[in-house]
Amino acid sequence: MQKIKDLAKPQEVKTFNPDDEDKIIQTFLKNRIYELQEHRRELKVEDKWKEADAEYIPREMDFSSKGKRFETDQTDGYRTRLVPIGDGTQNWRSSNSAPTLLQKIQTAISLIIDNDPELLFIALQKKFENTSAIANSLWKRNWHIAGGKEVLKLFVFNLVKYGIAFARSYPRVVKYNKEILTEYDAKNPENNKYESKEVVWFNDVAKQNLDPYRTWMDEQTKPYDMYSMNDCYYELDFSYDSAEVEFGQYPNFKYVKKDSKAIPNDDIKVSDTEKQIRKDIVTIGFYENRLKDLYVIRAVKDDIILHSCPLPNDDGLLSLWYGMWVMRSTDRPDGISLWEIICQDKHTYDKWMNMGSDQLTLSIMKFGYYTGTQALTGDGRMDIIPGMAKQITNGKIDWMELPGPGDDWWKGIEKIQSNMDDSSGITPTMEGDVTGKTLGEIQLAREASLKRLKVPLENIMWSIEQDAYLSLSWMSQIYSTPEVKEFANEKEMMAYEKENGVTHNELFQQTDPNAQPQMDPMTGQPMAPEVTGLKATYLPEISLHLEDRKGQLFESKESRYFQVGSAELPVSSMKWKGMIKGIPKSLVGNSEIILKQTKQEMANLLIPLFAQDPALVKNAAMQIIKVNEEDPTDWLPDIPGWNDEPVPPPEPPQPEPPKLGVTINWADLGPEMQVEVAGMMGIKLPPPEPSLFVPQ
Repeated sequence: MQKIKDLAKPQEVKTFNPDDEDKIIQTFLKNRIYELQEHRRELKVEDKWKEADAEYIPREMDFSSKGKRFETDQTDGYRTRLVPIGDGTQNWRSSNSAPTLLQKIQTAISLIIDNDPELLFIALQKKFENTSAIANSLWKRNWHIAGGKEVLKLFVFNLVKYGIAFARSYPRVVKYNKEILTEYDAKNPENNKYESKEVVWFNDVAKQNLDPYRTWMDEQTKPYDMYSMNDCYYELDFSYDSAEVEFGQYPNFKYVKKDSKAIPNDDIKVSDTEKQIRKDIVTIGFYENRLKDLYVIRAVKDDIILHSCPLPNDDGLLSLWYGMWVMRSTDRPDGISLWEIICQDKHTYDKWMNMGSDQLTLSIMKFGYYTGTQALTGDGRMDIIPGMAKQITNGKIDWMELPGPGDDWWKGIEKIQSNMDDSSGITPTMEGDVTGKTLGEIQLAREASLKRLKVPLENIMWSIEQDAYLSLSWMSQIYSTPEVKEFANEKEMMAYEKENGVTHNELFQQTDPNAQPQMDPMTGQPMAPEVTGLKATYLPEISLHLEDRKGQLFESKESRYFQVGSAELPVSSMKWKGMIKGIPKSLVGNSEIILKQTKQEMANLLIPLFAQDPALVKNAAMQIIKVNEEDPTDWLPDIPGWNDEPVPPPEPPQPEPPKLGVTINWADLGPEMQVEVAGMMGIKLPPPEPSLFVPQ
């Protein structure tokens, strides 16, 4: 196969010679990126980030000397290896570091990211009121397709750990050519036949968490003001093959080398072998500027401009969105992390825990002295080691009686632990500690604990709102553009439509523009040019949880497929403008027992109201539902008066038809006629008297 042969070919890369436009962009980016990076370096926030990285991983504290020396052979004088300088007699001492940061970060993530977020879409103009349900359904669909919950986990992890987190939402198409087996020869597999087919992995609005160390934002960015960020720059690593799939369509990609990973100057110093384990990593940088209307993709290591253009988003929005854990300053978007909040108490906690552990060890395994002769005079220094006795002169000393840690030590440890819980807002109740005896007491304690996380939850929801604005803008842009497909002939097009269950919107015939016109020998007139292919457009087909109610779309439980641009879902319905407000509490999970009891209490309150006049009690029912933050459509009856349909007016009473009476002389009717008339009138006749006539 040709692809296998290509693996053995060395890469031939030409030298990149930028044109005048690329040189201008290179100079601008070099200065601007330096300003962004130098600004954050002056803030010294990365020092705290690195502390949090080291503290998050469970480990032992290092009390040993950092110095090293060469081990020397005393016989021949050869030096062999580097060994640390230190006193091995102190290895018994406790050097534990409690994984407090790991526990609290994982508790925060498991507590905060339990449910999918709920957003309210409020139209600011009347023309957008009818499309609010469409906007909500579009965002929910994209949230699941793009793995929004998984991206949010990574985002919140960085948020708690570093105090700030970055992500981006952008249109992404991942497709490549794949050889599909069409004919299989079991005896001679080399005769198998393959057909090239384009495989599309993803074609929608994607969400991606970004590395805070490699993401820089405008120095003028202010908290809670997404429009104050004018430009941003971020870097991502790709394997060369992945980079070729993503950026191979740009002409300058042919100048990118396979080994093009950029390593920052202030990166951790490691050996060249560790840095160069993989030789096919490419670092790609992305720069976006709103006011200059500029978007640049560059290969960082060799400073190759792959692509530059105006901002792709039609609304002029940057693809970056961010958030903070707790606000540091009104002028700085980088927030205060959980580690910064508890680091001082954490150092004291580890110190006291290790001191108490050492004292407890010595109280159990005593250290003692005994009298005797000493061969060499020491320097007066004596190391205390549990379970060991030291020889001394001039007297006798018994075993040391060292008491264990007292109540003050235990109280001090509990106090430090309580300080960290109070400062971080991650209390023992959130970590599973049961507070209270009754279900109501437990619920009240849990709600009180959640109030400590009110501000971080609102900050997270503000970040999700940024993503919602950006995702809707991208979706209205890409969904309104039909997809164009090229086919060799009509048969190939029909096979594609049958396989994918779609029909084309518009069809265009392709001809050879360089072909000479042919003359019809019969008429002498020029003939139509020969058709060399077909080009067809297809409207995007998406599934949405919507249902049609009298010509208007409303949210529903069941999903349906819609073609964007059809009469049901016109392109104009993709454009929506308004306010998006998130419900912070929607993210937090609830206890199954508490949730069950809450729903039972709601049912007990609402069901008696449903038997009454909706005009009198519907507002009261809505207030009960709102207090419990439930969806009204899940609780209200689907009957006129309770749903959006008005109660039909009562029908006027209809006059009774006149009764026509006929006087009948019952005695004049014969027995058979009496039975027939009684049956028609529903009258039960008495049984006939026995006859005295005896037939002969």
